[in-house]
Amino acid sequence: MMLDVAWAFRACGRDSVSMLADRLRHWSNSRYWEGQRLTGTTAIASLALKFKSLGIDTDELDVLVRFLKHQPRVPAGADIIHAAQSTGHSTLLLAGIGSSYKRLEDGSRQIYSFQYPGDFCDFYRYVLPERDEAMAVQALTECSVATIDYSDIDQLLAQRPRLSLALWRTTMLEASILRERLSNARRGSALQRVANLLCEQVARREAIGMTDSVLPITQVDVADAAGLSFVHVNRTIQALRRLNVLSKASHAIEVIDRKELARIAGFNGRYLNMPQLISGWAVQMDETRE
Repeated sequence: MMLDVAWAFRACGRDSVSMLADRLRHWSNSRYWEGQRLTGTTAIASLALKFKSLGIDTDELDVLVRFLKHQPRVPAGADIIHAAQSTGHSTLLLAGIGSSYKRLEDGSRQIYSFQYPGDFCDFYRYVLPERDEAMAVQALTECSVATIDYSDIDQLLAQRPRLSLALWRTTMLEASILRERLSNARRGSALQRVANLLCEQVARREAIGMTDSVLPITQVDVADAAGLSFVHVNRTIQALRRLNVLSKASHAIEVIDRKELARIAGFNGRYLNMPQLISGWAVQMDETRE
């Protein structure tokens, strides 16, 4: 099985993505961001790709951005959303990497999913008012975020059916990723589980134009997401390096052979897809018989 991520410049069209990026670049310098700028062409391009893949066009984006409120940057290691926090708004990740997690009774951390630019960190709290008081979202790198009030979401959903569909799709994708995480925690070897987790991050990042081969997560993050000990994950990472799947030249997790990584994982990225009739979600898996 070959991992072939055809991300949104192909699936969604360069012109439309460029238009979204131009709008985002304009708004990042405008009064809507209350003096805080979204800097970096990578961050803007990633947001544009994600919004386009969800079916949000420039008209919907016009409306959505007017309701977003930029928040102070969140340093790496700090919580974007605290456990049991009652906010009255949803939080959109603009730049950086986050993770949703629970702190278990023994003090350890269990990661349920990773968040990338364009992801709502906690949209499920709007959909399900009975919040999970143990769930939090942590910034794994420095993050830029914006919030949108529940009352404004109510208004948008009532007036913009296409935007409503796009936001519904975000919750379906989150649920699909969580199901896959829970399923992987109960099957396969440590090598397969770690490889599957890494494949997912490569696919999701490339779907929003993040083509850097280095994954900005640590072995501790991998252990907490895969349900394995740090020692077990460290041994597994070393095994992947010996197989020339991960780079030996750096302590960071750098994928240099995605095809072999996908083969080891038995990775099937269909859980990252939604029907093309809804929109052009960009992550695609091509299977080839060896």
